[in-house]
Amino acid sequence: MRRILSSLALAALFSTSLQAIASAEDLPQVIRLGDVGFGFGTPFGVGLQAIADAKGFVADEFKGTPVKLEWTYFTGTGPAINEALSNGQLDFASYGAVPNIIGKARGLPTRILASYGGTTIFGVSRPDIDIKGVADLKGRKVAIQKATIIHWGLISALKSAGLTEKDVTIVDLKNADQLAALSAGSVDAAFGADFLLPLEAKGLAKVFYKSSDQGASGDGFGAFLGTQDFTEAYPEATQKVVNGLVRAAEWLGHDENREDAFRIWSRAGTPVEIIRKANEGSSLRDKYDPRLDNLFLARYRSGIAFDREQKLIRADVDLDAWVDSRFLDASLKSLALQDYWTQRSAPAALQN
Repeated sequence: MRRILSSLALAALFSTSLQAIASAEDLPQVIRLGDVGFGFGTPFGVGLQAIADAKGFVADEFKGTPVKLEWTYFTGTGPAINEALSNGQLDFASYGAVPNIIGKARGLPTRILASYGGTTIFGVSRPDIDIKGVADLKGRKVAIQKATIIHWGLISALKSAGLTEKDVTIVDLKNADQLAALSAGSVDAAFGADFLLPLEAKGLAKVFYKSSDQGASGDGFGAFLGTQDFTEAYPEATQKVVNGLVRAAEWLGHDENREDAFRIWSRAGTPVEIIRKANEGSSLRDKYDPRLDNLFLARYRSGIAFDREQKLIRADVDLDAWVDSRFLDASLKSLALQDYWTQRSAPAALQN
């Protein structure tokens, strides 16, 4: 009897070991996530993915597994993320529509898994010149980083003011170089994210434009993407990552977490009071809505049209084939968040 029981125990142990090995083989050893990094010390994100990282929402999904998460914040913004994806250095990435559309058109095998929310775009000018609005940019030098969602933001703002890009001189500069150029007076204005706002606090610039003042379609937009190879090879891991991102979006939607979010984003080097000011009048629940709804799709179609207009892409991008909503839909259902965000429709200006 003892020999029989011993044999049964060994068989049970062997079966459990095989199950553990099989489970481990269903998950990758490392998951690599990329995001746009601001800051000039240690870069960090200022959006949804940074919250998912800092609060451990994705890490929690992998508790009890040997999976390691690697988070990289790229100061080269979208173009640097495209390069990393092209070199097989990332499994997931969160960045603006303009560069990820470029990447897709050039053959990057990515899938759109969720919206990354919105990016508030600011226009600032030197304090010694009279620029009260976008219309006053005519004949001026404006710094941006081209081929980014900020580039889209500038062109959209010019069109709304009755101008075209031919009415201004666009100077292509990275974020840190924009700050130096404004301070030195070599450009008249710059368009960017809230990293520009400390210049106003120092008296080196003044804000004349804020995209969120323009309504639902004013802010920059982008997506959280996964590579096709990873999502096909590791659907369980992909679901866990998307679950973590959705939990981060839900957490951001609660007003009591607002100040905590600002402290997290301040790791990128922008003071909390500046981030607070940048988000005045904005609902973080609405801003970081992860859904792939009609508004998201309409804005992405406008992004594809912008990239073609700017001759940033030549090949067509099939948005319907690019979007993969399976994991997001499963997350919203399992977390009972189908009705958490307000239903949205595309503004008339974005409808065909």
